[in-house]
Amino acid sequence: MIHVFRCLAVKAVLLVFALSTTPGIAFGQSGCTPLGTDIPVGSALASASFFANLRNASNSINYLMDRLIAKSEVQAQKISLDQKACARACSNPVVAVVFTSTPNMTLDGYDEASSCQKFYEATKATPIVYANRAFDSQGDAEGWYEDLTQGDGVDGEDLYEKCPGKCSPAYSSVIYKREEKFLVSTSIVCGHARDKDDNQYRLNAALRWVCG
Repeated sequence: MIHVFRCLAVKAVLLVFALSTTPGIAFGQSGCTPLGTDIPVGSALASASFFANLRNASNSINYLMDRLIAKSEVQAQKISLDQKACARACSNPVVAVVFTSTPNMTLDGYDEASSCQKFYEATKATPIVYANRAFDSQGDAEGWYEDLTQGDGVDGEDLYEKCPGKCSPAYSSVIYKREEKFLVSTSIVCGHARDKDDNQYRLNAALRWVCG
């Protein structure tokens, strides 16, 4: 279940987050984008190959994540938002980054297929959630996410019990900053085993106004 891109993904999310919270710069359309509505930043189909990422190949997760970050930066410079409009819905609206990572292709007919299908159906209806984890720094948040995807720490061990064996998780994280803390909430759907011959992930980044 270990994701090759685990650190790259979180670093990219936090970098995009930093851009989205620059004073005087925000994302959205005219007026205020409604709370809970995702504002697309970009998506990519990326290779998890170790060597592709090592040399920063144009199809690698490393390279494509940098492109997503650059696109977000350009968008931040072009789009302004009237935060007073957001305040109608809550007293402290903040921009959160929503980042998802999903195996591009999964296997069928393997020895744990029926078990993983049961986990998929259960977690699709009720995802595995690790909510409102608070961190003092970007590095602490990255460390927690890496532990989670490797099965380390309290949350990581819990995830490996709930999504065991060959079953492959798909992650969706919402990240924002409040009172100098990075808040991370991650929901996970436990699906079928990843096709390692394909070895690609679908990455998506978006922005969302939430009540901080």
